[in-house]
Amino acid sequence: MTATSVEKANGTPVASPELGEGRPKPEEQSSRATQPSRREEKRLDNQVSRREDREDRAREREEARKDAEHARQLKEQERQAKLERKQQQRADKEKARAKRRKERRLAWHNFQTRLAQHMPLWGLPVIVVSLIMGWSGQAGAAAHLGMGVFAAGVPVLTEGMVLTFAGLTGQAIEQGRPYRGLMRITWITTLIAAAINGAGHLIEDSSGPGTYRAGAYALASLAAMILWWVVMRSKRAVLAGKTAEEIARWKRLARRHPVLVRRARRIADNTGVKIDAAYATAWERANGAKPGEPSIREIRASRRAEFRRRRAQSWNGQRGWRTQSDAPTAVRPAAAAGTAEAPTGDGSGEVCTPVQPPFLPVALLVPGARGEWVEHRVPVLPMTAPKCVPAKGDRTATTRSPQGKNAVFKRTQKDVEGSRLQAVRELVEKASADGKDLRKHPSNRSVMRALGCRREAAADLLATVLAEHGITRN
Repeated sequence: MTATSVEKANGTPVASPELGEGRPKPEEQSSRATQPSRREEKRLDNQVSRREDREDRAREREEARKDAEHARQLKEQERQAKLERKQQQRADKEKARAKRRKERRLAWHNFQTRLAQHMPLWGLPVIVVSLIMGWSGQAGAAAHLGMGVFAAGVPVLTEGMVLTFAGLTGQAIEQGRPYRGLMRITWITTLIAAAINGAGHLIEDSSGPGTYRAGAYALASLAAMILWWVVMRSKRAVLAGKTAEEIARWKRLARRHPVLVRRARRIADNTGVKIDAAYATAWERANGAKPGEPSIREIRASRRAEFRRRRAQSWNGQRGWRTQSDAPTAVRPAAAAGTAEAPTGDGSGEVCTPVQPPFLPVALLVPGARGEWVEHRVPVLPMTAPKCVPAKGDRTATTRSPQGKNAVFKRTQKDVEGSRLQAVRELVEKASADGKDLRKHPSNRSVMRALGCRREAAADLLATVLAEHGITRN
């Protein structure tokens, strides 16, 4: 076979076409076989249109649903925002109301605190009634006495000055400035106001009921001042930082030792130290020892007590005067502080005092720096030789002082007695120069105050001086 096929058609050979030249392709045959008709195409177009319409409607419904959901969300958000705004406004109002309530409560508390510094709340009725009665009473009395329109100025001058000076005194106490002068002026103006108030009503009616009314109005002017003064005393103590115990302690010290307290205040004013340190300095200068330590008087009293104790322990049970010789004997050490001492003696029957221990067996109770009692052991110097009881023939009592009375003591005692006699002579001469009766002047009390001695000693000295003038008192 050649590339060109020769077929016979009706007996005449005809060349057959090759593929691609005159014969249709298989794809064209299949496409021609499957190509829809016009009706089918229309049906398919309608189907496609309906499907697209359904999709469009579904898309529109979805968009409408989404729009409605979004609108609903926006509405819900707006509602929530509105609710939150209302809640926030309500919270802000409540907060502002609570803040105003707190400020009012704080302002009221501060007012009460400031008022309580000057006057407690339960004292306000007294103050109000006192002011009303004082002002109305003075104005009414002045109007009755014919002062006319100027009667209203009387309480302004009197009670107004009292209130002004009271306020200045309170400020001075708060700021720590001197206030005593202002306090005195306040009291003086208060007394003047009370006197004017009472005198006006007394002049108006001097009968019994009028006198009672005048006294009531005068007391009304004083009542508020008395209450204010008590409050100021408490306030001054609080600002000074003093407790009730310290105030009571200083009152006791001022009552027991007024001279030392005055000296302490003078030392504090001159040096600028605190009153406690100044009082300790004054105590040490007067007693020779610091507060809490035994003073000279207490040491002497303890030694006298120890001396009498040794004498009592060495007593042999016999009545009458004890007999001892002046011959020195051997010194025996003292017994222990906690054991009883037995009486000592030698062959001659003399009773000798043992050597003193280094400390007294009984501690002294002395006042401490804070007013309490402090135990203090008093040291005792050892004695070089025993002290013996004087002989029976002397018939004189033993000395009460363990130190004894030597020549210096006697000379000092004689000088003191001479100076006291000279002072009494000057008092008698002064009374005689004034033309007074020496049988009555000077008195024992005046001599006692001038010399600072006891009443019996003053009476003896005065009797001695009057005897020089030939005067004897019964």
